[in-house]
Amino acid sequence: MANPQILPSGRKVDEAASAPPVVPPSTSEAQSTPTTPPPRRPRGPPLYQVYKQPAPLRVFPLPPFAGTTNPASLFHLVVAWLGQVIFPPASEPSVIHTAFWDHETRTIVVTDPKSMEDLWQQGFYGKGSLSRSEPNWLKKENARLGATRDRVSEMATEKRREDRARAKWERARAEQEALEQKRLDEDNALAQAEAKALVVAQAVLDQGPPAVRPPKLALAPVGPLELLALPNSHHDLATSRQTLSAVQEESADVTDASLENGSHSSKNDASDSNTTVSSDSTACKLRKSVRFSPKVESTVFERMDPPSPSVSSSPLKTITVPQADGQVAADPKTSEDAEASRTAAESVVPADIVVVNKEHLQLTSEEAFFLTFALGVLKVKNSNTQEVLSSQDLLALLRQNSYFPPQTSQQLQPDDPFLLHYAVYHHFRSLGWVPRPGIKFGVDWLLYNRGPVFDHAEYGLLVLPSYSHPYWKANGREPPRKSWHWLMGVNRVLSKVFKSLVLVYVEVPPPSAFNEECNPRSGMTDLLKQYTVREQMIKRWSSNRNR
Repeated sequence: MANPQILPSGRKVDEAASAPPVVPPSTSEAQSTPTTPPPRRPRGPPLYQVYKQPAPLRVFPLPPFAGTTNPASLFHLVVAWLGQVIFPPASEPSVIHTAFWDHETRTIVVTDPKSMEDLWQQGFYGKGSLSRSEPNWLKKENARLGATRDRVSEMATEKRREDRARAKWERARAEQEALEQKRLDEDNALAQAEAKALVVAQAVLDQGPPAVRPPKLALAPVGPLELLALPNSHHDLATSRQTLSAVQEESADVTDASLENGSHSSKNDASDSNTTVSSDSTACKLRKSVRFSPKVESTVFERMDPPSPSVSSSPLKTITVPQADGQVAADPKTSEDAEASRTAAESVVPADIVVVNKEHLQLTSEEAFFLTFALGVLKVKNSNTQEVLSSQDLLALLRQNSYFPPQTSQQLQPDDPFLLHYAVYHHFRSLGWVPRPGIKFGVDWLLYNRGPVFDHAEYGLLVLPSYSHPYWKANGREPPRKSWHWLMGVNRVLSKVFKSLVLVYVEVPPPSAFNEECNPRSGMTDLLKQYTVREQMIKRWSSNRNR
């Protein structure tokens, strides 16, 4: 016997009484084999494991020490330290990646797939040449062709955008249907009111006196017959009065008949013209001729179709229009079916086909020099000579190509665009931020707290040179002047995407910091110390929101 259950309210419920009745399966259902659910796609590792290294370097931290609360942690610390002393790990950097300087595009590219993956997952360096950011074109292509079941972030983004567009379309369709229904209700109410008013007016007319025909007025004698019939004496006036009245009546009847015929004809003509114009206008409103290649189609849209008829649920009435050469254009539905079948046939990939990876990782000049000079995990080769460029040669090459057109080494200045931007990049990378190019939002750099995979950028940076050294003041060197319109435009763009604007001023050292060959006199490390970076945040103040 089933034990009763006690509910929170205190009442006892019998399980046997509360359980739903069991319905025996039918013979057909019992004999049919149960359908197995589709296999679930295996989930990949979590993001914090994929991007656990913030830099392409391996570190071996010691365990925490809590001597006051847990004396046993000291023993753990000593064991870990002795283990690293007796069995030291491999020196870092243990892996050095290879990149190539392309003279045609003036960019630094990485072609090795393993290096591309490591540089992206260990610090978010570079950008895929065929992708938005992460170099996953090969994975996306395999997923599109059905060679693998993996999914990429771009596919989820595309699906989310399609769902959002479909939801907007459905909302627009519902609003248009509601407006159309309201218009029909108002027309019906107006028609009923007019019919009721007409009945009341007809009743009033039936109860009133009979209609009186207005008297005919005599017309002035302006015609030739009237002028000849005018009397010349009293005798003629007495004898021709009857003749004149007869002529006037005949003229009045003719005039009334002509006016009535003219009014009827004008009304008929007006109605005909109105009918023609309305039909033409209706046809012009509902029919839209669109020129395609290589045929011309005319599509008639329904009144209830939403603003995007290309995705309308109601079928469109397609009218075939003859072409100039007398041939009839093909049915677009048949063409679409043929195109869909052809696409489906092309999407079937044989099992032995291999997709060639055509993507490479493109590094910015600042990222390449940071990996080469600051971390030492990258070596850049000349694509023509296959020679490895040293840090000094790479610095001179990147400084020359930061101008357009490229300048010679004798024309370089301390305020080169590369030096200014690299000072800012090195500064924020050292603080733990992830700088990324910000050309999409009209700024120089975007600052991410952890990376573009985890969250959106919080700040947009604009790099501005500052000439505060006495050398620049003596020579009258001034920073570039910007207008308030420019500043408000950039700030408005960033505020629409929930980012804050930061103006980064870089103090430019005098030319004495460089030698005759425009190279750093005391090394790149000491030169970076002379580029002082100052941040100034700009916020848009609104009187309605900031009171």
